[in-house]
Amino acid sequence: MDITRRQLGTLVGAALLAPCLPSSSRPASAAVAWRLMWAPEAASAGLGAFETLEDDRADSHPAGQPHIFTEGNNFRFNMHTVDRDTSTDRQRQEVTGTRNPGGYLQWLNGETWRVTYSMFIPASLKATTTFTHISQTKMPGTGTDPITVTSLRRVNGVQTIEHKIFQSDILVGRTNLEPLQNKWIDAEYEIRIGDGGAGSVRWVLRDGATTLVDATRSGDTFLGDRVRPKWGIYRSLGDTSGSLQNCYLLLTNMRAYKQVAATATRLEAENATISQGVVESNHVGFSGSGFVNTDNVAGAYVEWRFEHAAGPATLTLRYANGTTADRPVNITVNGTVVASGLSLPATGAWTTWASRSIGADLGAGANTVRVTAAGAGGCPNLDYLEVLA
Repeated sequence: MDITRRQLGTLVGAALLAPCLPSSSRPASAAVAWRLMWAPEAASAGLGAFETLEDDRADSHPAGQPHIFTEGNNFRFNMHTVDRDTSTDRQRQEVTGTRNPGGYLQWLNGETWRVTYSMFIPASLKATTTFTHISQTKMPGTGTDPITVTSLRRVNGVQTIEHKIFQSDILVGRTNLEPLQNKWIDAEYEIRIGDGGAGSVRWVLRDGATTLVDATRSGDTFLGDRVRPKWGIYRSLGDTSGSLQNCYLLLTNMRAYKQVAATATRLEAENATISQGVVESNHVGFSGSGFVNTDNVAGAYVEWRFEHAAGPATLTLRYANGTTADRPVNITVNGTVVASGLSLPATGAWTTWASRSIGADLGAGANTVRVTAAGAGGCPNLDYLEVLA
């Protein structure tokens, strides 16, 4: 499975791996998580996925309209050499903001947001000697400066794609453009919104399984109102390399996540469905009223059933393995394998407990998580499953 397009939503902060306190089921708020806030499908949401459209706003090329439209499940931006913006030294075909049926999302000072998407840059959309932006963040309002920009820029004659914090001209990352044209590539953009040193940006660019850029820089990412993302083609006519052609840009799988305080629900193993195992309490240090000791046989399992909202979550399994051998398990969520042969190594004693975390997507309403022994030794002793989202 392509993790960059389907599983980014399961990624959460490193704090999720912190040891769990030995207590009964309760919410916890020490960690953070990414809450999916915006996930438009072009085929159904259409251009209503955005706050505003800037499609030939000078009405310079009626024959080419619309320049921004949906094509299958992609958002398409067309640019012609005759197109002009209201400032006639440049061209602009862009969308702004992130809109859901209930209204647009506001990105505010002090918040952290992450956007992921896939894009197709054809060879006809070239880097230029002046500016060619394909995404921006800005403060809403006429004439406001960009906060950050992803640009196609010629550097010493070489076509590159780069990301900058605009106000202080801080280069976050850059790589060659030509190897990435005429194919789908994946972008990830994360912004901590703040004045001066309180702000930061992370920019990740991937070509399939290869990470080309993964860089973070601090800088001013707030200009006094709110931050609004933009996508499309915005370029100067002052290019001196002869690179301005009729071209287009495709975007798909667009997602926006807001960093939030995570809450955890602890599900005790002794209250779950048990196959080929028993509840015991003869080794101290467990949570709740006991733990599950499965038979030494492959296929023994513990299954939890619970209600939850749809979206990404982190599943943390607390266990003890007093043997000297690994006791791997398979984990399924709603019947789908999310971890095969997950290692649960020796902890040194049956009274020494450890935790192992994985990411998974949960459905709305009833969910099941099953932990099944993958080897003849059975599962290690299982204390609880914690669901963090």
